[in-house]
Amino acid sequence: MTLARFVVGHESVVQRLERQRAEGRIAHAYLFTGPPQVGRRTLAWVWGMALLCREPDPPCGSCRSCRRMQAGHHPDAFLIAPEGSSLKIDQVREAQRLLAHTPVGGPYRILVFDQAQEMTTEAANALLKTLEEPPSYAVLMLIAPSPESLLPTVVSRCQVFPLEPLPAPAVRHALQERWGLPPDQADRLARLSGGRIGWAVQAAQDPEILSAYEERIQWIHGLLTQGRAERFAFAERMADEDEEARSAFLEAAMAWWRDVLILASGADLPLTHEEDRPALREVAERIGWAGARTALEATRRAWLALQRNANARLALEAMFLDWPEPTGERA
Repeated sequence: MTLARFVVGHESVVQRLERQRAEGRIAHAYLFTGPPQVGRRTLAWVWGMALLCREPDPPCGSCRSCRRMQAGHHPDAFLIAPEGSSLKIDQVREAQRLLAHTPVGGPYRILVFDQAQEMTTEAANALLKTLEEPPSYAVLMLIAPSPESLLPTVVSRCQVFPLEPLPAPAVRHALQERWGLPPDQADRLARLSGGRIGWAVQAAQDPEILSAYEERIQWIHGLLTQGRAERFAFAERMADEDEEARSAFLEAAMAWWRDVLILASGADLPLTHEEDRPALREVAERIGWAGARTALEATRRAWLALQRNANARLALEAMFLDWPEPTGERA
């Protein structure tokens, strides 16, 4: 088997990893970057499964090692995620203790640090010591939104593998072929996913996820009828939410403004929010191509600023200053 059996898309990254394995050039540290739910953690874990599989064409998916990886309890593979809001130094020290022991049943001990951008400074500095002088059998994998979200000294000791959102047709095909969704449902979730296969699968399994997305679109509708004071109040409330909630809102808003821009430009391109076409067209006709581009760019700037840990409230307020003027009084 190959990594592609267990990973949807990301062909170029998969090919790079498989070439490393074939040539025996396994790195001690990897950094998988990209948006949440785009497949970073899945790829990291499957790569670990391939490294620990002893069959001729790993990962086979059926040997004892692969079955234990798929069940999440392999004695040589560990997932380390934030406790509360951060990855703490005690967690890194525990990881170092795990690496002090040689592998139990394979050639490597694998540590996957999920949401590595949440490491405290103390934790990052402690991890740096391990990255500088890792045991010969250690393979560390870090998952983060971007290289900029980590200390440069940490990034410099990792091989960086950026993962991009998948094309909607690839998500739609996977939802139908791998998860058995009917065409209409697969098409809608693929469009709304923004290329995040993990989100699409979860939304198919949990209706509340789709409901939450639809609620964010309704927030956008409401904000377009509100003045600066109400928008700034919304920014203050959103700043008090967690990072995931803020990113989810901004990503939905970027997709929505992209649809407005498509309609304003007259381009013959598919819309993410086809079901919202009447509202999108009304805004497109009112603000035109330039207004849609300004709103989209402002929203993207806010999203990028929050990825770099900028002040959330200020970033959102700056964004709203570049959104179009309200259409009317608040209902």
